[in-house]
Amino acid sequence: MIARPAAVALLIFLSLTTASAAERDVRGWLHGMVDSVRTLNYQGTFVSLHDNQLESMQIIHSVDSGGEKEHLISLNGAAREVVRDDASVTCISPDVKSISVSRRDGGGGFKAVFSMDVEQLTELYDFRLLQKVRVAGREAQGIAILPKDGYRYGYRIFLDTGNLLPLKTDMLNSSGVAVSQIMFTSLQVDPEPVDLVRESIDGRENYDLVQREPGRASTELDAGGWKFRMLPNGFKVRFSAKMPAEGGGEPVQHFVLSDGLASLSLYIESTVRGRGLMGASTMGAVNAFGQVSGSHQIIAVGAVPALTVETVAGAVVPASQ
Repeated sequence: MIARPAAVALLIFLSLTTASAAERDVRGWLHGMVDSVRTLNYQGTFVSLHDNQLESMQIIHSVDSGGEKEHLISLNGAAREVVRDDASVTCISPDVKSISVSRRDGGGGFKAVFSMDVEQLTELYDFRLLQKVRVAGREAQGIAILPKDGYRYGYRIFLDTGNLLPLKTDMLNSSGVAVSQIMFTSLQVDPEPVDLVRESIDGRENYDLVQREPGRASTELDAGGWKFRMLPNGFKVRFSAKMPAEGGGEPVQHFVLSDGLASLSLYIESTVRGRGLMGASTMGAVNAFGQVSGSHQIIAVGAVPALTVETVAGAVVPASQ
C-alpha cells in the first residue's frame, strides 16, 4: 500500500503530467491551424457578429506559385470587396465605382486573424482542449485560449478535424461571455486556384482608380519622437508609420502593438491644446481611450479590454523624457 503522502504526491504528478500532455496536444492543433489557413485553397461564407451587428462575408483563399491571394466580398450592407496578395491590397467599391490599390503593410485579412506564434503565447495564455461539436455540417475540435491576466481577451476556437481550418471563433471577456463571433456557414476546401485580382477587376474598367501610398514605416520604438514605458506584459510595438494629416500639418504617428494574438493601434496627432478626445469608449469588443499630452492627441483603440487601451495610451511619452 502506498503511504498517504506518497499517494498524494503521485496524484499531483499524474495530474500535472496529464495537463502538460493536453497542452502540448492543443499547441499541435493550433500549429496545424496556422499552417492550414496559410497553405490551403478554400472558399466559403462566414458570418461575423460584433456590437450586435451581423455581417456576412464570402472568402476565397488561393495559393499558387505567385504566393497567397485572398478575396473578401461583403454580402450585406454597402457593397465592397477586398483583394490581398503578398504585395498589395485592392479595395473595390461598386456603389461609387472606385478601385483603390495600396502596398500591403503585412496586416489585415482572414489569415492575419488566425496567425500566431503558439510557443510565444504560452507565457501569456493557458490552452485547454474542449469537446467536439458540429459547425457548418463538419466535426470540429474545440480549443480554449485563456489569458493569464486582464490585459487580453480569451478565445474559443473550433477547428475542422479534417483540415484544421477554424470553423468558429468566439472572443471572450473576463466573464467568459462572447463579445464577438466568427462562424462559417459553408466551406469548400481545395478548389482550383484562381487569379483573384484579375477576376475582381475584369468588367470594371470604367471605375476610378486610386493608387495609395502607405505611410513611411519605421521599426524604431521611438519613431516620430515618441517612446513607450511600462507597456502591459507581452505587448510590443510591431509596426510604426507616419501618415499624412487631413488638411496638412504635422503627420499622424501610427503604432501597432501586439502580444502575438491580441493587437491594438495607437495614433498620435497634433491638436489644439485641451480640445482633444478624452476618456474611454466601447463598441462591442472594441475599446478606445483618448487623452491629450501637451499639443498632441493620443488615442489607443483595438479589440482588447478597456484596461489595455487605457494603459497603452498612458505609456507613450515624448522621447526626450
